Amino acid sequence: MGSYQSVDVFVLDNTPAHEPVVGMLVRVFSTSGGFFTQEVTDADGHAGFTLWSQEYDLRFYKQGAQVSQPQRVSISETVANEFNVSATVFVHPLANDPRLCRASGFFRDISGAPQKNVDMSFMGEFNPILLEGAAVLSERRTIRTDGDGYACIDLIRCAKYLVTLQGLEDQQRKASVPDLPSANLPDLLFTIVEEIIFDPSGPYTMAVGEILDITPTVVGSNQVPLEGTATGDVRWYSSDETIISVSFDATQLHVLALAAGTAQILAERNDKSIISIPDSGIQGIPQSVTVT
Repeated sequence: MGSYQSVDVFVLDNTPAHEPVVGMLVRVFSTSGGFFTQEVTDADGHAGFTLWSQEYDLRFYKQGAQVSQPQRVSISETVANEFNVSATVFVHPLANDPRLCRASGFFRDISGAPQKNVDMSFMGEFNPILLEGAAVLSERRTIRTDGDGYACIDLIRCAKYLVTLQGLEDQQRKASVPDLPSANLPDLLFTIVEEIIFDPSGPYTMAVGEILDITPTVVGSNQVPLEGTATGDVRWYSSDETIISVSFDATQLHVLALAAGTAQILAERNDKSIISIPDSGIQGIPQSVTVT
């Protein structure tokens, strides 16, 4: 007769670790091509469905990840309907030179299709320097995205560059390069605050009248720490000004316990012009403070 069954699809990469693939769109079709439903994989690479017991074709969509299409599954009434799917995930290539970072990544147009033939010009924001005895001048270097919207360039680690992009000629982006062998190029060009690390780490317990000094490290999506408390990039505040107040100087936060209760140290990005999808917010925030 048939019946509805719970179906679990797990998308894992094809590395030995079999890491979950997050953000993969899984679409369910009939074997004749009719569309039924869709879900996006979570942090475990899992997408769950309730489907009638019959055969379906699963199709998978994610920028930088490839799955053999379609994956035909048969939904059973007698055994668990759990399906593991292997994906080949794009891995940023590494620079061969330990002084360089290979920045690479994908660009899309407003329809979500690959943005091909986009020119990007890089100029070092530094005076001539000597790199292992070789002179590095601040000449301009231009790259272009290919048919897949992909571009790649080697940059000097820890250096800063001024970048002009086709279509955004009225503004220059500032790219700070991490001390890493690879990086995601769009994150260098459109950096947002991604994580805050606190020293000492929370949660915190304070007595009324006590002042706690905390040293934060604010890290951008380019994996480069910002300077000090990064007040140009982050707004610090308290969730309840009657319990704690939060002030700051160039290098530290100062938390003053005002009254008994629980409040949180909060931070938000000052620059809201860059939208990240999906956006998990700033990691490390909020931090809980209990005042006794």
